Amino acid sequence: MTYSSNDSSGRPPEKTLFSPAKALQKLVAEERSGRLTVADPNDASVQWRVYFGGGQIHYATGLMGQRERLTYLFSRESTGLEPCLEIDAPNDYQMVYQYWRSQQLPMNWVRQVLAMLTQEAITQFLAISQGQLKYDSSIGLDPLLLSVPFRQLVLPVRDTVMRWTHIREDISSPFQRPSIVNYDSCLQAVWNDSASCQQLQEVSDLAGENLTLYEIAHRLSTDVLVLAAFLQPLLRNGGMEMKEYQTTVTSKRPIVACVDDSPTIQQFVKLSLESSGYDVLSLSDPTQAIMPLLNHQPIVILMDIEMPGIDGYELCRLARQVEVLRKIPIVMLTGREGIIDRVRARIAGCTAYLTKPFNPQELLGLVQKLALEETVAPL
Repeated sequence: MTYSSNDSSGRPPEKTLFSPAKALQKLVAEERSGRLTVADPNDASVQWRVYFGGGQIHYATGLMGQRERLTYLFSRESTGLEPCLEIDAPNDYQMVYQYWRSQQLPMNWVRQVLAMLTQEAITQFLAISQGQLKYDSSIGLDPLLLSVPFRQLVLPVRDTVMRWTHIREDISSPFQRPSIVNYDSCLQAVWNDSASCQQLQEVSDLAGENLTLYEIAHRLSTDVLVLAAFLQPLLRNGGMEMKEYQTTVTSKRPIVACVDDSPTIQQFVKLSLESSGYDVLSLSDPTQAIMPLLNHQPIVILMDIEMPGIDGYELCRLARQVEVLRKIPIVMLTGREGIIDRVRARIAGCTAYLTKPFNPQELLGLVQKLALEETVAPL
């Protein structure tokens, strides 16, 4: 499950595809510990991960779109977990953990919730017949709250896995976004069923908002698999198409994120960088910054230290706990010049330190330098 180096021709090698189900079963049977990640070959913006050890499954999740997925799941399963979504945590596991601790709920409750999230994610993981895989020997869950035998976890969702496997011929995952191409073709496919006509109207209205299947299913209070099955014939007759998950957030220009509650600083950063070929992702609320950073994955993150709700040190520490944000350079923008402040920033995971006031050339030069130095390991 690793990739060889370039061949003698200098061309990069083609990435080998593996069966996620067979690979996971083999690792679990060998009682290996770690985490297995699969990248969807049909939608490069979607990845799923399973944590395991000692022949047991510990957790499974998606590495993107956690808010869309959790909003749908929490409402469907009637867990009462909606307030959990307001917790600023680096991932869904820590979100549930922090909510459990703050509410002093029983241990069996948190295990039931984690098992529910795991079953849904592992269903999507197993439905991928062939994908790019990455195995890491470190688990990375702290604390470890769930340990379930593979068969016990998978058998109840075996039929659902098979149904999603069939759906994947047209829809890669619930993170994809449906779009109407030809409404008349869609209407012809459901013309003889008044209920289906009504559902088509509801779906088409929401598809115009560029929502994921998770979001549409939540808005319609329906099961996402039922929704996908309804859309499949519309996709096959050319009435609809599916867009990749990150269609709305990808950019041909490199993205630099600026997390700062000051409109003046945000405007200054935009003027300094956008004229030089960068797009600036402006985030004024640090407590809601992690998910946009996850979705956009900027090449550099600029971050103020003194912000309401959560300061730059803590936000930097949270970002460094997230796999896909761990290696992105973080620059502290601050008026503090003391050595203690610089040390605190470094301990939190800061890459560089830029003292206010600074001129556009200083900012641009630092961003260009860090962008060139950035290295992201391939999946």
